[in-house]
Amino acid sequence: MIAPRWARVVRPVLVAVLLLAGAAGEPDLLEETVMCSSMSMGGTVSLSCDDPAFEADMKAGALTAEEAKAVGCPPIQWEDEESAAGPGQAQEPVFVDDEPTYTPRPLDPAVTARVNQAWDRIERWLGAHASATLRALEFGAGPQRLAGWEADHGRRLPDDLYASYLRHDGAGGNLGAGFQLPSSYGLLGLSDIDYINWGNCEDLVMEGDLDAADPEDGTWHGSLLAIGSDARGRELFVEPRTGRVGEARSQEKLRYDGPMGWPSHLAMLEALAGALERGEALRDWYPVVTGSCELRWAGEPAPARPGCAGGPRPSPSPTPTVEPTPEKPTAEELRAGGCLPPRRTPRVRMPGPRVTAEVNAVWRRVERWLARKAPVTFKRLRPPARPLDIARSEAAMGLRFPDDLRASLLRHDGAGSLGFGPAPFYELMSARHIRSEWKMLCDIGGGSDDYWWHGRLIPFAYAIDGGNLFVDTRTGKTGEFFNEEGLTVEGDVVWPSYLALLKATTRSLETGRPIRGWRPKVAKGELDWESTTSG
Repeated sequence: MIAPRWARVVRPVLVAVLLLAGAAGEPDLLEETVMCSSMSMGGTVSLSCDDPAFEADMKAGALTAEEAKAVGCPPIQWEDEESAAGPGQAQEPVFVDDEPTYTPRPLDPAVTARVNQAWDRIERWLGAHASATLRALEFGAGPQRLAGWEADHGRRLPDDLYASYLRHDGAGGNLGAGFQLPSSYGLLGLSDIDYINWGNCEDLVMEGDLDAADPEDGTWHGSLLAIGSDARGRELFVEPRTGRVGEARSQEKLRYDGPMGWPSHLAMLEALAGALERGEALRDWYPVVTGSCELRWAGEPAPARPGCAGGPRPSPSPTPTVEPTPEKPTAEELRAGGCLPPRRTPRVRMPGPRVTAEVNAVWRRVERWLARKAPVTFKRLRPPARPLDIARSEAAMGLRFPDDLRASLLRHDGAGSLGFGPAPFYELMSARHIRSEWKMLCDIGGGSDDYWWHGRLIPFAYAIDGGNLFVDTRTGKTGEFFNEEGLTVEGDVVWPSYLALLKATTRSLETGRPIRGWRPKVAKGELDWESTTSG
């Protein structure tokens, strides 16, 4: 059963606070760190620290509901707080008979005309040179939806941004990656504003510093409107009071004078249209077209690519089509694909002492390197998994984790969002995440052959574009899975074991030598990987 390629963005917030070390000699880095993990689901946040007193202090120090509102953010509702209805009392459900209607507000006609003219020029160029990107643009958000967003949020979008959403509600792909602005910002839709802002607001509210939110002083404020994201912690935003476009990056000052700073959203669109038409650089990036007829940006110009012209973008259908819902696998299909194991009682199994010592030795090298070279990535490492969590995942999956994977989880229960992982773009998962990812992969298409996903595979690292690295429990070898391409069980992604991959990654960090075509690099305290074969 083959499902369309999926992509997801999971944004857990991870907090690590370094404490002063008082021990002589070379300390174990883990013993110097209080680590907390935070996961948000909707408007509720679950916080767990390895120091209960520190956890209580963090909750007490977070902004109150009134303070959060003052910085343009929703308040945090802790998962372990009792509901307002009181313990044991159920809140009455609310039923809405009809969707409320909203009155769209008038826009400045001159601004609207210029926005539409800019998009006309952009679309004409895409149709002639990069038709795949033209098709990736979403149709506009309806006037009712935009008016409803403003009413729900009690705020107004700048007229040029409002008019732009009427034309295109972002683009397809993960975080708008179907249409890229320089250098690699995906064009975000209206709903993405809330997604990006909630994540940034959660950090702001948990930090508890009421004076830390001031866009004029270069710090994030909940009023900012995200219009672009590179899915790696950078955002392009509009400041609504002035209409300026700026750039934001985690733990850094906002920039209005950076490469993608503009006086307004409209100014950016008009400059974009001009750069495309003339083939000139937009600031430092030239428009280029990939072999898949997609617009991208590069440091050097490139000749036009033939065969990428396409017809004009079709108008949206007056009667929206309903996408068919994929059929869920039957019990027989799940069972045949190893995805419906019999129920088992969780049983805690500790890895052997020799494997544990070997895994811990490798992790000490990783921790030491990250702490010295990439402290931002180091702080995202999660605390150890509880043995019971590993046992529950094994029981739910009907599998036994290899000792090296189990020992690794007992050292670090994953590496956090945008955290440490194998090259080129993978992040190590927690024991619970492994279980939920395994179930999701089984649900979208477990199979009984050697091409598609099978329940015997254990996903241990994932990428935001939908890829997974796995361990095959039959052989202990690693491999790769993409929902659109199936399994890869040979080539650069295959290692004799999880530990072999971890060791090779560690050697690459320490020596700087590439690991199968990818070399480690550090940018602003974060570990990244660059290809040794790209031009």
